[in-house]
This record gives sequence, C-alpha cells and structure tokens, in this order.
Amino acid sequence: MFSKVKSCFHLIRVKHWLKNIIIFIPAFYGGAILDIPILYRTLLGFLTFSFCSSAIYVINDLCDIEKDRNHPVKCKRPLASGAVSKTEGAILLGICCAAAALLDLWLCGISLGAVIPALYFGLNVLYSTKLKNYPVTDIVILVSGFVLRMLYGSYITDIKISKWLYLTLMALSLFMAFGKRRNEKLNCGDKTRSVLTHYSDTFLNSSMYMYLAIFLVFYALWSVDTGALPGMIYTTPLVIVMVMRYTYVLEKDKQGNPVDMILGDKVLLILGAAYALFVLWQIYFGEVVS
Repeated sequence: MFSKVKSCFHLIRVKHWLKNIIIFIPAFYGGAILDIPILYRTLLGFLTFSFCSSAIYVINDLCDIEKDRNHPVKCKRPLASGAVSKTEGAILLGICCAAAALLDLWLCGISLGAVIPALYFGLNVLYSTKLKNYPVTDIVILVSGFVLRMLYGSYITDIKISKWLYLTLMALSLFMAFGKRRNEKLNCGDKTRSVLTHYSDTFLNSSMYMYLAIFLVFYALWSVDTGALPGMIYTTPLVIVMVMRYTYVLEKDKQGNPVDMILGDKVLLILGAAYALFVLWQIYFGEVVS
C-alpha cells in the first residue's frame, strides 16, 4: 500500500511543485509576502498551479509510456515501470484537474484571471500530445508556463509586476530550458526526445549562455528600477554567484532538470536561502540600505 502511494506521489511529481514558487514572486518582491490575506491567496494559487501541473505530468507520462521505457532514467517512472496502471493514472489525472479547477474558481470566480491556469493546461496538453516535437515551439511553451505562473500570482494578489522583472524571469526560464535540452542531447542522444534531432550542440550551447548573460543584465536593471525594494542592487553579486554555481552543477548533471539540480545541491540551497533572507530583511529594513 505504501509503495503504491509513493508511486502515485512520484507520478504527480510533488517535488516539482517547487516550480510553482514563482507564484509568490509578485507578493515577495512587492513587500507584501507577510500580509496574511495576500499570503493566504498566494498559497491557494500555489496549490492551484501545483495540481494543474501534476495533471500535465500525468498526461505527459500517459502519452510517453513507450518512449520512457527506452530511456535510461525515465524507464523508472511509475507508468513506464508498471508501478501505477493506466487506469490509476487516469483517476489521478481526474483528481488533479478537479482540485485545480475548484481552487481556481474559489480564488478568481468567473474572471480573466481564472483563464490563466486553463491556458497553461491547454498549452501543455498540446505540448504533451504534439507540439513538443517542434523545435523552438517546445522551448516557448516551457517558458510560457513560468511566465503564466507569475502573471497568476500578480492577478490573485493585485500586485503589479515590473516590466524588468517580467523580462528577467523570461530570460532565466530560457536559460534553464536550453540548459535542460543541451544536457539531454549530450548525455542521452536523440532517441529519447525526437525534437533533439533538430537542435545542434552549438545552437543549444550558445543559446543557453546567451540567455544567461541577458538574464544577468535584466536582473541588474530591474534591481535599480522604480518600485524595486531598496538595496536590491546589492543582491546582484549574490545572483551572479548563484548562476555560476547552477552552471557548474549543470555541466556535471546528465539531465539538466532544474528542480533535481537545485534540490540536490546544498550550496545552491544555502545561496537561495541567503538571498531570500536578504530580500525579507529589505522589506523590513530597506531604508537602512538604499
């Protein structure tokens, strides 16, 4: 029984809910993360996207069972290995969809904001069933998911997003997406993901480092933008160190999965915690460092 529950949690990728922390960005950088009503709505938004993204993971695994069985790592996934049956996967899919829809309606009602998770779900269903085989389109859809998360966090808290922050997240997402594709191609070849046949090593490598540079420029510009927390410019050196560490870990990792890399590296976790504590300190004592 325990092993079945564990396999189900693995199927819905609970640890990948980490990506949905992006929903906290508007409240975090808006200096309102400790406001109880806003924190409550943000937590519900986090759960909404978590169930929505879990539904997508189940759909993706249902579509890719045969391919995953030929993959050196993905063959251990619950559906590919047989630990969870297709019927059980379909039930989990229904539960995740229902939970996401109910939470979304609770937060947004019938509104434009309520469409954001639905748009994310629709794009990723198209990705899982067809569009992931089209070069560049696959990257664009992956990146759009991160942007939609931040837009949802902005909508449910009514906190506006800086244009520079929007561009910063987009560039960081592109860097991570190209890094993941690069490592997949280098370590697994083209057999496990057909779209990789359209990408050259040079294109993936140069694109990855180009967006890394753009991300750092956008972040520095955002940190001094009107409305940014006082003293945010002083976080730029720490961010540079964080991406240096991330790139170092990326060069050694076989899959390039951002969540696995971050959770599996103590240095990145410590640097991330230091960054978060500094920003929280700025919320309370920003006038001291400005």
